[in-house]
Amino acid sequence: MPSVSVPTVESIRVYPIKSCHGVELEECQVDSLGIKHDRRFMIVYADNNRFVTQRKFASLALIQPTWNEEKNTFTLSSNGRPSVTLPLQQDFNKLTKRDVILWGSKLIAYDVGDEVADWLTEFLKNHGQHDCRNNDDEEDPIKENDPVRPVRLVTLDDPKQGVYNRPAHPKLNGVHCPFSDWSPISFGFTASLDEVNKCMLETGFSKGNQIPMDRFRNNITISGTVAWEEDQWLVAKVGEVTMYIIKPIARCNVPGINQDTGEKESWDGKGPTDYLKTTRKFADQPNDGHFCCDVVPLTAGKIRVGDKVEVLERIPEEYKQDTLPATTA
Repeated sequence: MPSVSVPTVESIRVYPIKSCHGVELEECQVDSLGIKHDRRFMIVYADNNRFVTQRKFASLALIQPTWNEEKNTFTLSSNGRPSVTLPLQQDFNKLTKRDVILWGSKLIAYDVGDEVADWLTEFLKNHGQHDCRNNDDEEDPIKENDPVRPVRLVTLDDPKQGVYNRPAHPKLNGVHCPFSDWSPISFGFTASLDEVNKCMLETGFSKGNQIPMDRFRNNITISGTVAWEEDQWLVAKVGEVTMYIIKPIARCNVPGINQDTGEKESWDGKGPTDYLKTTRKFADQPNDGHFCCDVVPLTAGKIRVGDKVEVLERIPEEYKQDTLPATTA
């Protein structure tokens, strides 16, 4: 399937703290752990070390991370609250290890201290609203009226140091995932989002609303393709980096959260993921709606906004997987 023009990097975004607000960049450095600064910190419950995300607390989108590499500072802020600052690059010899749980992975991370833990706990007490729609066994089950429990902030060390270990792919030695859900990097495609918004408007599903790409919290947005062309991509060179495209991403309820306000959509109780579940299903995950792609870097290098994307290999015909027929919401 040919592109309508030359595919191009439209934007780059990283999420230094898992499930907090993103930061848009003009260029980024990629290595075997993904994009530098992306998902290097994560919030966990203090009592059981399970991960905490927007699936339970939509207000996490309001926490804004910024950093200064020269001063080695990493700052968390939110409107109306004093900010808190900690070192961007930590001295791991001074930190306590924590055995944390992220989905099915048990990981060794480092607790970055009481000050930021107290700041985050207080933030959730003031702004946190439990969302019990995703009360599964992986992310900690809670009830609507449960009090907010204390949380901690953890970070990870370079996997080469032998402490943090989270392989990104069983056949790609040395490539690891940070605190992202499933892969080191994720792609989003402008043409496919345009198609989703167009169809949601035409069917009346979104009640006249459209959603931006940041709802899907992808790292790299690519323009210049036709809608759903990414379903056939296997290997692509983006800027200086060669990438292996693993699969389309099954979506949770987070795309229904406004990333600037922390508010959930109210389209008669439905959100964009409900629409995707009717139109973007695959045989291996027939109950999920899919958007964006999980990606693994095969090489290191820089990627810049405006870089061209070259498709090096497409999925062989015998392995292509089409979406299942659309169903009624």
